[in-house]
Amino acid sequence: MMKFEISDWVQGKTVDGEFIQGYIETTDDQRELVRVRVVQSDHEAAVGKAVTVHSSWLKQLPLNSLNDRKNIESLIDLALATYDETWFNELSDRLSSLQHEGKSKPKSRVRGSLINRLGLYENK
Repeated sequence: MMKFEISDWVQGKTVDGEFIQGYIETTDDQRELVRVRVVQSDHEAAVGKAVTVHSSWLKQLPLNSLNDRKNIESLIDLALATYDETWFNELSDRLSSLQHEGKSKPKSRVRGSLINRLGLYENK
């Protein structure tokens, strides 16, 4: 019995033993196969390509909250990497609305330095 649906985020291993993370593009319920668009892998040549994997070799990834600024920023990076302009615009609008809601909150500071979204410190 197939437990995945199109657009689910999954991780697992391919028949060649490569670790992959990505989203499901198509499913074949009869043979329990899914086609995964790879966005991360320990085999860099697989990134951006679609691979067919048996559904039992995959597990579903938890959904990230769209109320967390860091999650949205990570998804924006992914939208840029996949050239998905529509998704990028939706995420950017969501991030903008979150920033307007939290305008009164002070920026994170560590010993007089600002933390940027990559976790690096910037002296001010």
